[in-house]
Amino acid sequence: MAIINVRMLFKVFLLCTLLLVLSACQASSNTANVKRIDDNTIDASHPRAELVLASKRLVGVVALTNVRFGWVANFQKTEVGLQNISGRALSLEYKIEWQDEQGFTVNQNTVWHPIKLAAREIRNIKSLGKVPEAYQIQMTVRIPD
Repeated sequence: MAIINVRMLFKVFLLCTLLLVLSACQASSNTANVKRIDDNTIDASHPRAELVLASKRLVGVVALTNVRFGWVANFQKTEVGLQNISGRALSLEYKIEWQDEQGFTVNQNTVWHPIKLAAREIRNIKSLGKVPEAYQIQMTVRIPD
């Protein structure tokens, strides 16, 4: 009778170990697609607008505000506020890339635009997704070379 209990305990132990290993594998595969935002250079707080800061020096200095989307005929349009949170004037460059609902870039010919922001200024920037698949934006801001 004791041998049966030991075998039963061993089987339960093996089953629990197997379940633990499988759940660990499942957890690691779920986190494979998670963006790492350890240095705070990416703000993905809006579901359809992502701000990418091309320099750690811009963290806590520049923010995306007042994100709005609308339609022009069959195309998406957006207006976002680029805010200088600091107490000094900034000379920056930005570009906006449109993406489809899965996050694939749908316009490859984006250009950098210069922008000057006074201390604590918010400047509204408009963009039009020039293809019907355009759904969300990724705005990148950098300090000019």
